[in-house]
Amino acid sequence: MAKPMVTPTAENPNTDTALASADIRRFIDQVNIPYDSFTLPNGLRVLVHHDSNTPMVLVSVSYDVGSKHEPAGRSGFAHLFEHLMFNGSENVPGDYLKPLTDVGGRVNGSTNSDRTNYYEYIPTQALDRALFMESDRMGHLLGALDQKTLDEQRGVVQNEKRNGSASPTSIVDTMTRAALYPPSHPYGHSVIGSMKDLDAADLDDVRSFFRAHYAPNNALLVLAGDVDLPTARRLVTKYFGAIPAGPRNIRPDVVPAPLKRTISETVTAPVTSPIIVREWSVPGVQDRDSFVLDAVMEVLNGGEDDLLTRHLVRDQKLFQTVSVDNSSNAQVGQFTITGTVRPGIDPAVAAAALDREIAAFLAGRPDADAVARFMARYTYGFARSLENVTSRGSTLADGMMTQGSPDAYKGNLRIYAAQTPASLMAVARKWLDRPRYELTVMPGPRVTPKEDEGIDGSAVTVPAVPAIAPEPPSQLAARRKPRPLPSVAAPSDPGFPAIERTRLSNGIPVLYARGSAVPFTKISMSFEGTQLDVPGDYSIRFMYALLDKGFAGQGEESINRRKELLGLNLGASIGLDQGSVVLDAPDVSLGDGLGMVRDMLISPDFSAAALERLKRESIDRLARARLSPSTLTTEAISPLVDAGSPYNWLLMYDTAADIGAVNQAGLRASFTRWIRPEYASIVVVSDKSLAELLPVLERTIGDWKVSGKTEPRAPVVHHPRPGVPGIVLIDLPGAVQADIVGRQTVPIGDSEPAPALILASKVLGNSFGSRINMNLREDKHWTYGSYASFDRRRYGSQYSFEGSVQQDKAGPVIAEVIRELKEVLDERPITADELAAAKAAALGGAASRFATRDGIVGALDDVRRNGRSDTYPAEANARYRAVTLEETNAALRAQLSADRWVWAIVGNAAIIRPQLDALKLPVRVMKAEDALPPL
Repeated sequence: MAKPMVTPTAENPNTDTALASADIRRFIDQVNIPYDSFTLPNGLRVLVHHDSNTPMVLVSVSYDVGSKHEPAGRSGFAHLFEHLMFNGSENVPGDYLKPLTDVGGRVNGSTNSDRTNYYEYIPTQALDRALFMESDRMGHLLGALDQKTLDEQRGVVQNEKRNGSASPTSIVDTMTRAALYPPSHPYGHSVIGSMKDLDAADLDDVRSFFRAHYAPNNALLVLAGDVDLPTARRLVTKYFGAIPAGPRNIRPDVVPAPLKRTISETVTAPVTSPIIVREWSVPGVQDRDSFVLDAVMEVLNGGEDDLLTRHLVRDQKLFQTVSVDNSSNAQVGQFTITGTVRPGIDPAVAAAALDREIAAFLAGRPDADAVARFMARYTYGFARSLENVTSRGSTLADGMMTQGSPDAYKGNLRIYAAQTPASLMAVARKWLDRPRYELTVMPGPRVTPKEDEGIDGSAVTVPAVPAIAPEPPSQLAARRKPRPLPSVAAPSDPGFPAIERTRLSNGIPVLYARGSAVPFTKISMSFEGTQLDVPGDYSIRFMYALLDKGFAGQGEESINRRKELLGLNLGASIGLDQGSVVLDAPDVSLGDGLGMVRDMLISPDFSAAALERLKRESIDRLARARLSPSTLTTEAISPLVDAGSPYNWLLMYDTAADIGAVNQAGLRASFTRWIRPEYASIVVVSDKSLAELLPVLERTIGDWKVSGKTEPRAPVVHHPRPGVPGIVLIDLPGAVQADIVGRQTVPIGDSEPAPALILASKVLGNSFGSRINMNLREDKHWTYGSYASFDRRRYGSQYSFEGSVQQDKAGPVIAEVIRELKEVLDERPITADELAAAKAAALGGAASRFATRDGIVGALDDVRRNGRSDTYPAEANARYRAVTLEETNAALRAQLSADRWVWAIVGNAAIIRPQLDALKLPVRVMKAEDALPPL
């Protein structure tokens, strides 16, 4: 059984907190990411973290250039370059991703205010190719950069900006930056830039920016995974050694500039409830105070029983949500408190209450327990993340780029562990007890910054940008003899840990596999019985949501406190096809965690107070979701695609009446009916052996018994009936993007489809390099990304397209998707080359699927649910290799049709409706309140 927590008393205050804090400090001392380092003569810094457990390598190149280095009038250049450097170099022309994704790599990049990062997570045999490609774009990019490439990627970036600006609260970032920083401040503009500056970008500017910043002496290369130091040194020298050094970046001289007086403003936005914002300028991660402010943030709004949520959301019921964020750049940061006001509450009253809470916090001090809980949450969460070499490599890179040391994480952890209530409050008062920026966001029209006019697709007058003639060849990067792209050997089959099976003394079957990257154990306990078994009854959903909110006489606050101090992730949930209880625990706390699971399964409280709070929060979420495009498209399209689908009531939003009807009697009846050993099964992944785990499993879960007999489950009978093809357009005036969803029913069930269909789906729509995404993103640059995939369900599966696109291209996007469907099913079927690339990607990426405990748990759960053999996960590559081209095209034709589609669009009907006539489909226009009525 779990050890009881000590209840603090006047004579014995916080004994368990002190013990937990000591355990965490000892744990911190054991956290380590070993690495070697060297520097090439041209200044390229290299870090190597060797881990041969999985045949994969992270290749990460970080450049010391971010948005703070951009000249006036050229905001967004660093991020634009992130995209340009994925569009080919002199020896790797065209799409940069395909040579790596086709061999199983994951490729991406990111830009922030301080640095730009590019990474590839690739099979070991592709390391030569990845390093060749990174060196080619570092030393041989400009010769491949032309106006067409600039225009294409400018369009992609502007669609990414539209995605961000589509958020109802996007204006908040614009206004807070303007209030906290003067226009010329290095951190005073967004990373993605303005539409005006992006439109003005020309080739001369872009080439000059590259020459100024993208040199080896401004870069850090991190190799993490299946590569040792001698191999790394040889390959890095081979590919990067000849690239000359360039000008060294100069870091701007920046310090936090707190406001001299409080600034208060009001703005309107397409939100459903008022939003109150309080923001301060604070230090970045190069200042120790930044990490103390992380602790302040977590004490105010961390964990499941934080101070502001407890007082303002649960007790006073003034806000739907309250959040706190300490956003830290390298040199400066912003500390922000944001609250969404509950419907019917005067925002002035809510704001005054929030301000009182802030003042009371600054005048008082938290107890040691709150500080210890933060320390435990962060430390155990950080340690969990280190099971993946990508996280370990990224941690080394981030420390080096922002704090000047790969080991910075160690010092950061020690800063967190050293905090006391007194030290925390000293820093809180230093930075937060001073003037601030106050913003009230009221429901109303969207406000578009002047420099972003026309972002929604409406007509604006854009000053002509003169065409720039290409520079003479002598001014481009010196061309050398072309270098061939290194070949990549065929991948080996992925290893999968041996599966062991046993059965607990109460009959619960257990599947186990070993995963030894970190000292944690993950246990997933699944239950038969779903919402499909009780159509229209919301009790089972709330029953699972409340399982961990009170049990064995312990209230929610006590349970949450205990989970956090012990480093436990423990919760229950229900999906479309099963319910589950999941425990992820440090090995040192595993017995305590399993004891809590047992108590949850034997004696849940289902308290009236917890139920009423959960119901209120559910209704609040419904109110906030009324203008969400994803919510509106789901509401509109679900009954049109398959009107009788048993999933519709689960996927569409509940009503306040449905939620209000849930009661304690229903919860207890649902619990008695479905939470039984006979319905349970367990999968376990741990660094401990099954023999070590069995004793603790037996004395906690194994002796759980329930009286009575199970009731038979009534079969669900459903025969999908395809809907009538057509379009429903949901008018959302002021929208920035058009959100499009298209669906059709398909005959496949919920079991894993033939490998041929998986590969066919990747070619058509379910990968970055798919036909649909390359057409709409790269060729047309009408969207930042769009995908199509199978949604496999037991009772009626569907194939879906989703994309956020330019509003003035909504009609053409649908036309292009229909054309792609017709072509792949008829005159342009999947080719041998496309199938070979999809196979290579699946084969090369197989090892990464089993590199984490979550990946292994998922594979075990598939074996459990579908009755597969224990060798099934390890045989994935053999199944893919056996697929033929004929099978691939036949599999797709058996599922899809271009003329059975139903479409839903959310956006500005005034812009979108005229485009739809050319599609020759019936169109229905409706308002947002018709799709999801107000409460």
